[in-house]
Amino acid sequence: MLNRNFWGAGIATEALREVLAYGFDELQLNQIEGGCDVDNIGSEKVMLKAGMSFEGVLRKNERIKGEFRDTKIFSILKSEFDSATGGGKQ
Repeated sequence: MLNRNFWGAGIATEALREVLAYGFDELQLNQIEGGCDVDNIGSEKVMLKAGMSFEGVLRKNERIKGEFRDTKIFSILKSEFDSATGGGKQ
């Protein structure tokens, strides 16, 4: 979560890129996925800007405020992240 005063400043995207780098470089993961509510356009944009690809929608999989909601799923492979960032560890 990020205070609204800082939305749109690229902070969340930069933070996600650091999490992805840690997952791929330190934990040696091959794929990382994330999700957000279908109406959460801000989180969707962050994942796309960080290089993640839209995979699909999980229907009515999560209860939020007493209502079952759909979740958009995004993912990125290590090879895609490495290509976008110029390789693994610096």
